[in-house]
Amino acid sequence: MTSWRSDDETGDDEQWYEVQLSVPWVVPGVKSVQDAINIAVAQVGERTKSTEARSSEILVQDVGCPSCGYEMEAALCTTDFALVVLTVIVEMLAESHEESERVAKRELGVRMKDIPLTVLETRPVDEADEKPEMNFADLGRDVQSRSETKQTQG
Repeated sequence: MTSWRSDDETGDDEQWYEVQLSVPWVVPGVKSVQDAINIAVAQVGERTKSTEARSSEILVQDVGCPSCGYEMEAALCTTDFALVVLTVIVEMLAESHEESERVAKRELGVRMKDIPLTVLETRPVDEADEKPEMNFADLGRDVQSRSETKQTQG
């Protein structure tokens, strides 16, 4: 698939946004709720990884019992069919909240035909939120040795 934006063409006013979407997923031919969850996460994961998203995460939504408040996974298994409600979290490059939602729905929507995608939340990703890169040379050292190495390098 051809990318509509290369890494060199990102504008100065664009930033990364985290977009959370609700995705109901029907899984045919399953016998248990856990099988349905595993298959739904795998199928949505395959579709999500081919998007322009920098990163993605897939979670099973929880629903609360209206009478007792007990939280349970939003998955229903009937005769040979199951419905699993997932939260898909993707990071998209955009100029605004609204554009990030449109980009996320467009990127996921073409890969998930006839699936209603509902935006739950959108927020800008701060640079402080980003995970630092792992320095594999530091993996075997204790914390004291790592800080001494950083001080001598800096």
